[in-house]
Amino acid sequence: MRLVAMGLANQGISVPMAAPTGAHVRRGTKRDLLDRVLQDHGLKAILAISDAVPQMPPEPVVLVLRKAVSLADLLDRWARLETFSHGRHRVDTVQVSPGSFQLHHVARDNGPPPSAVESLLVFGLITRLCEDLGAEPVTLKDEGGNFWRQDGVWSEHVLNQSVGRATLSARFPDRLDDFSKTDHQDPNALRQAIAEDPLRRWTLKSLAQHAATSERTLQRRMASQSTSFSRILFEARLQIAADHLCAEDGPGLAEIGFLSGYADQAHFARSFKQGVGTTPKKYREAFQQKS
Repeated sequence: MRLVAMGLANQGISVPMAAPTGAHVRRGTKRDLLDRVLQDHGLKAILAISDAVPQMPPEPVVLVLRKAVSLADLLDRWARLETFSHGRHRVDTVQVSPGSFQLHHVARDNGPPPSAVESLLVFGLITRLCEDLGAEPVTLKDEGGNFWRQDGVWSEHVLNQSVGRATLSARFPDRLDDFSKTDHQDPNALRQAIAEDPLRRWTLKSLAQHAATSERTLQRRMASQSTSFSRILFEARLQIAADHLCAEDGPGLAEIGFLSGYADQAHFARSFKQGVGTTPKKYREAFQQKS
């Protein structure tokens, strides 16, 4: 909703809306607002809301989405965000080529389907995130092959209000790990690397690549210091979760689980209690910093 407010302001569109007070906003509130924009300004105004993506503040969820290194990685992070948000809808994806995916915004668990404006807002946001991450070229097309976005511009043509599947294509730049001048095989440095991008699909292989060594060498180094890949990953996630839980006015528990890289909220609660000895909720109640 903060993105919607910025996106409408950028277009000079004034629609009364209450300031969000937390992570959750009623679906009816969002849908009514978008329907008013659609009625008065058309479908392009809905897509153009996402042009405010570069202005989005560095909130935790935004930061982890901006660490994506490919379209597949971005869509994977988005899917994991949907798991934690418990929303009524999700984006189904089908890869049609290495840098191209078909997107379908659908209902979760046979619930009510998303409206056209809800789907367009999601498609537009993911598209603009690709551009914000330096992908080039980025295109978004409807099922008929008509471009909704090309060369950084939204189509001026009237769009069909029956939004089905869309095809998003984006070529991301190659990125190298940003090594610090530390011993990359040191457990503390490895733990910090994971903590800096907890939503990355970390494996022993990817961590060894980050450390510029072989998997076997890294395993021996960790064993010599009485640790392992699984232990370092476990500790990094606990570190991130504990930091958020202690922060004044920190994110909600579901958001913290997502930001810490857990598969779902149940996994987060179970793993945190195993490592800390208490639940995330009780830990927050005991240690949250308050002014």
